[in-house]
Amino acid sequence: MLTRMMPRDLFMNTPLRRVAKHLHLNWQNLSIPRVPSPPFLILFINSICNMKCEHCFYWKELNQKTDLKFEELVALSNELGHVEQLNLSGGEPFLRKEYAAVCRQFIRRNGVKEIYCPTNAYFTARTVNALREVLKEESLRVIGIEISLDGMPEFHDEFRKSRYSFHKAMETYDALAELQKEDPRLQIFAISTATADNMDQIRQLTTYLFDRCPQMSQHHLAIIRGDRKNPSLSGPALEEYKELYNYVRQLWINRVEQRRGSIVDPMLQWAKCESAKLQEQVIPCRAGVLSAVIHANGDVGVCEQRPPIGNLRKNSFMEIWHAHHTQQIRKSIKAKECYCTNEIFMWTSIVFQPVQLIKSMLGAKVWRNVESLSAGRRVDYGEAASRMEAPPVRTKDAAGATHVGQRAISAEEVTEAGR
Repeated sequence: MLTRMMPRDLFMNTPLRRVAKHLHLNWQNLSIPRVPSPPFLILFINSICNMKCEHCFYWKELNQKTDLKFEELVALSNELGHVEQLNLSGGEPFLRKEYAAVCRQFIRRNGVKEIYCPTNAYFTARTVNALREVLKEESLRVIGIEISLDGMPEFHDEFRKSRYSFHKAMETYDALAELQKEDPRLQIFAISTATADNMDQIRQLTTYLFDRCPQMSQHHLAIIRGDRKNPSLSGPALEEYKELYNYVRQLWINRVEQRRGSIVDPMLQWAKCESAKLQEQVIPCRAGVLSAVIHANGDVGVCEQRPPIGNLRKNSFMEIWHAHHTQQIRKSIKAKECYCTNEIFMWTSIVFQPVQLIKSMLGAKVWRNVESLSAGRRVDYGEAASRMEAPPVRTKDAAGATHVGQRAISAEEVTEAGR
């Protein structure tokens, strides 16, 4: 059954409401008379993860026993003001048993309207059950789930040191697609982190996902960053990355253009590539003003790159947020003494600074028409897809004995699934 939209909800989605929200966030960005409670929150909901991804920048903090308790997250929520967008992370977020309860707390107490969350999509039942609970909150406008994939099945499973993980991710997509039919506020995305090693893999992957996953709205690209688990991994050559992005954009253009706000993605990609090329802030960063980070152990940060500025078990959030040393860090960021390619912080810095919004629109040439990718340019993924390893299949013979076997998904099955 589709969630019914009440009259107030209709108003909330009118152009007038969106303009009012935009103006309010632009005003908050000015920090008059002081830095506001952050309207964009990145919350590492746990540190527990079942994988060992080679590109992970959070690997040293994984699987610790110091995660904030649910009561501590409630206390944080009660201290914060309005939160426009909640970005959940981990660990694997859906391994947190209170996932739905945490979302509910921030929706009801902080007025969260949009939630976005990456996942390795290994735990289908946990994921669907948690999202069903979250979607009971009628005031929520959208919850976007990003399935994190690094390449085609064999590459992905090895890269994450997790057998069957690609197959599990596809099972989870199928379950999410069914849930989306019940409630279209659920949006499904894929995200891949680009390295020097997986450019061809991502090109095959995005083509496969476009065919295999018709209810997936978009395939996002990120550039590897931070202190990755495998120190030998490096970022992609920028020109190669730009070519990959153009391929992805042309392939998905007809789906992407159906989404409100799709104009921002090419601006983000332009800003990321320029920052990586010049190794400096191209867009003045508003991390620490519009956005804050809460790590799983209670550490508070202005962003994911800089060291923590305090811990919630020692001081309240507002004590940390308005401390003198935090203001010094904001001055350092304003002086452009750092840079990154993190989409979450770039997005707010572009959209809620009018001059930077215009600059990014000009840099990305957003007025240019993007043609859909021609059939002749599509790469072939059949052989790589055929090597998808499935979990053991349990069968019983006529005598009632159980037999366990394995099989690979054939290229013909992949093609059929995409139809």
